[in-house]
Amino acid sequence: MVVDQNILSLFVSVCFVCFTVLVAFLLYRFLHLRNETVRKLIHITVSNWVFILVYGFDNIGYALLGPIMFIFINTVFVYGGFGRYLGMGDRKRDNGLIYFPITLLILTLSYYKGIMRECDVILGVLAMGYGDGLAALIGSRIGKHKYNAFGANKSYEGSFVMFVTTLVIALLLDYSIPVSVIVAVVATILESITPLGLDNLTVPIMTALIGVISC
Repeated sequence: MVVDQNILSLFVSVCFVCFTVLVAFLLYRFLHLRNETVRKLIHITVSNWVFILVYGFDNIGYALLGPIMFIFINTVFVYGGFGRYLGMGDRKRDNGLIYFPITLLILTLSYYKGIMRECDVILGVLAMGYGDGLAALIGSRIGKHKYNAFGANKSYEGSFVMFVTTLVIALLLDYSIPVSVIVAVVATILESITPLGLDNLTVPIMTALIGVISC
């Protein structure tokens, strides 16, 4: 029996995300990691789903099912109070869990409609996943020089990590050096100034659009 590639990719997608959340719960429950650390580990890991998106699906209907499903699941997770099992309780920030699959939905539509290339979608998602995730994790550890952006406490060290991470991702995706620098600067600024978890929308969409414009 041959399993359709799209059904297999959808199954792998669900298993991948569920396994990520399960591991995060175990790390929080038994290793007592800080809730912010758990949040960002999920953030980074789940962003890798973009590779299943661009290489695992060849049908837009199946590709859209994942983001749509997780918009619903994450909404229930946040507003049903299930975030407490991972130490999450700041609903305004937890809304970022809903914004991220909304972003994936937008980028998926753009990709399958020919507006964006594979590299543009990957750039946007990884800039948010790895850039923002590592900026928060490393910035919380070594960030000594603080600044306030729209009520959010940031560190220059964390913003520098965001810049470098996004720059490296863009270069690895074969964008030119000038475009990579512009992408990194824009992503860093947006991550710094966008409040209430909305950077999960602004950073990936804007960085992907810069990739589109640059081609």
